[in-house]
Amino acid sequence: MNAAECGVLLLHGFSGSPLEMTPLAEALSVPGWTVSVARLAGHGTSPDDLARVTWQEWVASAREAYRDLRHRCRRVALAGLSMGGALALYLAASDPPAAVVAISAPIRVRPLLASARRVASKVMSVVPVLVRLAPRDPDVRAYWSPYSRIPLVAAGQLELLLAETRRALPQVSVPLLVVQGRRDWIIPRDSAQEILRLASVAPGTLLWLQRSGHVATLDRDRTVLADEVTKFLRIHLAPYQS
Repeated sequence: MNAAECGVLLLHGFSGSPLEMTPLAEALSVPGWTVSVARLAGHGTSPDDLARVTWQEWVASAREAYRDLRHRCRRVALAGLSMGGALALYLAASDPPAAVVAISAPIRVRPLLASARRVASKVMSVVPVLVRLAPRDPDVRAYWSPYSRIPLVAAGQLELLLAETRRALPQVSVPLLVVQGRRDWIIPRDSAQEILRLASVAPGTLLWLQRSGHVATLDRDRTVLADEVTKFLRIHLAPYQS
């Protein structure tokens, strides 16, 4: 099996775009693997489009990209950032890939944020993103493209997706690499450990990124991330590569 017969599907995060996966995609292309970056439904266009989709449509768009890559490659791994990581885990429960990498994947929305969303949704339909933590490194700022406002109905759909992912995790049995940044204040602190606990059947590895926040693919440890993901996939994606 040659390198191109091994594929990696990358899934971006909530309100983000495929651009935020670019540095990781470039790194994973170096071994010669076939790398595909999906665009999830309602993303990469406008917040109005995000407001019109459901969590099932995010799953459908990820699954379509997954099936397309599997038609082209003999072995495929899934790697997702944030919501993309949750989607990768959800898909792996019913349609196992060779391996899964979940980066900054939330196990649930922080309770305070969930409560605030429910209260705010009674009086408004969208909330502005007041704090936009753009990457420090100018080399990757061009890949930073989240929406400037978030439809609250979409945030509600995210909560539903995460609930479904929690229910699916005990059925995940493929090798997992779960990655979380020490400076990630967006997701619950125990997310990575909880994923590994719920997916107890799967052989799992936890990687902490010491200098990274939530969008780890664009943060200061992105080279460490790329190196560790590559090493993990060399073992589990392409063990018989020749």
